[in-house]
Amino acid sequence: MATGLETTLGTPDRQWFIVGRWQEYEGEARANLLRIIGIAAFYIVELVNYHGLRLGFLEMPKVEEVTPAFHQAVTALAVAWTMVGLGILLCLRGHIFPAQLKYISTGCDIVLLTAILTVADGPKSPLVVGYLLLIALSTLRFNLPLVWFATGGSMAGYLFLLGHARWFREATRVPRYHQLMFVLALVLTGVVLGQVIRRVRWMAQDYADRLASEQKEGSDG
Repeated sequence: MATGLETTLGTPDRQWFIVGRWQEYEGEARANLLRIIGIAAFYIVELVNYHGLRLGFLEMPKVEEVTPAFHQAVTALAVAWTMVGLGILLCLRGHIFPAQLKYISTGCDIVLLTAILTVADGPKSPLVVGYLLLIALSTLRFNLPLVWFATGGSMAGYLFLLGHARWFREATRVPRYHQLMFVLALVLTGVVLGQVIRRVRWMAQDYADRLASEQKEGSDG
């Protein structure tokens, strides 16, 4: 029969679920802040490429490949991405936090990053490292299935770019070894970050067990 203490505290899995949900909420807020900062930083670089920069000590010439049409497309996608961030912020402020929200926000990140890369240089673009950042960002919610989701979604987005380059934009193709190395980097990043989440739970459980053991020894003494 369960003791009063067990009835009050519930099972360890139940307590981990409650703590996990709070961490997901805090992590979503931090991830959203970093999302907005990342979009702003990316768009500043885009403006510099489009207009050029001359500050005397720092000069960056205008990139001729950044045409008005390309700039307008990137601007529209950046605005859409910002609207996603504002929508997440409103949900968090209103304490609307369904379990699916973290998957929706991560999915939107992957889709919009893939869209920007599609209109840019595809797999040749240095912005493909954004997929690695999205996997890292998912770790802030301390949810292992979300890390798997972000890893699988990033791989799907990158494979889409490879297919688009092969069939529609031959100039943006990259060597096969380059493709394999990047896919491997995505997989290993997901695996490593997944292990971090597992270790966090084990560490928390070990700490709780040791604390309970010390309290029991103190009461017995």
